Amino acid sequence: MRFFKKLPITTQLIINGVLTLIVLIAILSQSYYSISDIMVRKNKNYTAEMTSTIQYSVARYTQELRSILQNIGYDTNTQKIYSSNSLMDSYTAGQALTVMAGNMVNIKKDIFDIAIIGENGKYFTMNGNYDVVRDLMKSVPDDGKIYNTGFEKLNIFNKDSKMFFMFGMYFYSSYDSESFAKKLGFASIMVDLNSIFNEINKISNNTEIKYYLMDKNGMLYAPKDPLGINNNQGIKDLLFNQKNSSSQQIIEINGYKYIVNMSNIPEIEGKIVSFVQEKQLFSEIDQTRARILKIFSMSIIIICLLFFFTINNITKPIQKLIFFMNNIKSGSIKDLRKKVKLEGSSEINILEYEFNSMMNEINNLTRRLFETSSKLYEVELQKDKAELAYLRSQINPHFLYNTLEVMKGISLEEGVDKLYEMSKALALIFRYSANGSNIVKLNDEINIIRAYIQIHIIRFGSRLEANFDFEERTLDADILKMILQPLVENAIYHGIEPKRDKGILWVGSKFEDGKLLIWVEDNGLGIDQAKLDRIKAKLAESPHILSEQKQDRTMGDSIGIYNVNNRLKLTYGIQFGLNIESRKGEGTRVTITIPGIGV
Repeated sequence: MRFFKKLPITTQLIINGVLTLIVLIAILSQSYYSISDIMVRKNKNYTAEMTSTIQYSVARYTQELRSILQNIGYDTNTQKIYSSNSLMDSYTAGQALTVMAGNMVNIKKDIFDIAIIGENGKYFTMNGNYDVVRDLMKSVPDDGKIYNTGFEKLNIFNKDSKMFFMFGMYFYSSYDSESFAKKLGFASIMVDLNSIFNEINKISNNTEIKYYLMDKNGMLYAPKDPLGINNNQGIKDLLFNQKNSSSQQIIEINGYKYIVNMSNIPEIEGKIVSFVQEKQLFSEIDQTRARILKIFSMSIIIICLLFFFTINNITKPIQKLIFFMNNIKSGSIKDLRKKVKLEGSSEINILEYEFNSMMNEINNLTRRLFETSSKLYEVELQKDKAELAYLRSQINPHFLYNTLEVMKGISLEEGVDKLYEMSKALALIFRYSANGSNIVKLNDEINIIRAYIQIHIIRFGSRLEANFDFEERTLDADILKMILQPLVENAIYHGIEPKRDKGILWVGSKFEDGKLLIWVEDNGLGIDQAKLDRIKAKLAESPHILSEQKQDRTMGDSIGIYNVNNRLKLTYGIQFGLNIESRKGEGTRVTITIPGIGV
């Protein structure tokens, strides 16, 4: 209960509503299944009663056929014809036999043939099915009892085939004392199977129940095979092997479920099988359920509307207040000047008044805080400008000193020409660094780098080689002034100058993913891994003003690289700047990454 009390009001109301719905659904479900169970039992009882009536009718019908067969076998004319070998003596009796057979057919019109085959070679058949009877009589025991052969198919010339069953028996002499009990022949009657279904139709007019007859061999038959199962051996085997013929089972046929009932018919040594589609059985229940569901759905809609109105009346003011507070929490300053309006009970009105009073006080405090922050921001802006100016002034004086020393040496040893070239390049560099805007074209920066490298080529001679690979469309890009010279200086003094072999410089640029990449690479001594890690960590820090004391202790001779990196980050953002890669004894590559501006 404590947990429930801590839940939001809306959640508590929703839980109560859901639980109520669950109880209603449970009651409806239980009622539906109870009604379904009653309907199934009633259907089972109805089917059992109908099947019992049909069973009795079929039994009576077959008993009449058996009586007719006995009358035929033990008729005086039959006995006389098949106990005599004389054709002349039996002619009159034969005519009488034809008349008798005709009378029997008139009694039972479902008999389509009567056939007698004698031991003396004589035979009689009404419709010429002698060969069929001769084949079937082989399966009848020679004991004088009446047997049926099961369901058989008779193919008729130029007509559709006919399903029939045959009652047959061996008959014996019963009038002549000299030949008493002597086997005289075999008598049979052939009956159309549809005749039995005529008896069934007289009893049951329920078209939803499909009846089939099963013979002693497991063969199923019904006129026109309404379920199409005559060729389904699996279903026939399932029904034939059913031990308890009075049990009820459910079988799927052609994608539909059927309730199956079976009853024995001993007179034909078979069974009568009824099929009721489960869907049809529950159709009335489904209709009732549909009506209940409609009423239930309408009730739920009405309840939900009332429920929503109640929740809305209770929780809407609170939700409105929470939404207003979230807007303020997300940083919407303009909402501080607004007033929340809540409609509800007296407690809600008190909450509205107190909250608006609090917001007025916060608004006043926020205004004063904003004014103070603006002043602090102006101070920080001036600080950044001073820092940029300071960083721009941090050009290493070693370049000037070393260049003057070289000029002195060359002037003494080689004459005026080289001194002239170096002086010209030096003047170009100093004039470029001292004058003009802080933002220049890359092409201008490249000209200064070429002049700077030319001075060192004069100094080192064949020991220094420079290669340039600038993508043409990058030359008009805007960059900060004097960001390449410190990198080239570091490459010469720390990478190439201490090396005894020939030193090579590569300077290039390209666009990649909207960014401008400029690199300076040398094949000098490289940097050991520990020092490289320290440099990378320092480059990843936020930009700051570098004091002279800090330079001496931690940066050594790398002040030019750090100054360039800080200028880039302060100008373009902390995601831009320098990246350095190096391997000891193989060389170093420094890459500048800035936005592609000016192209």
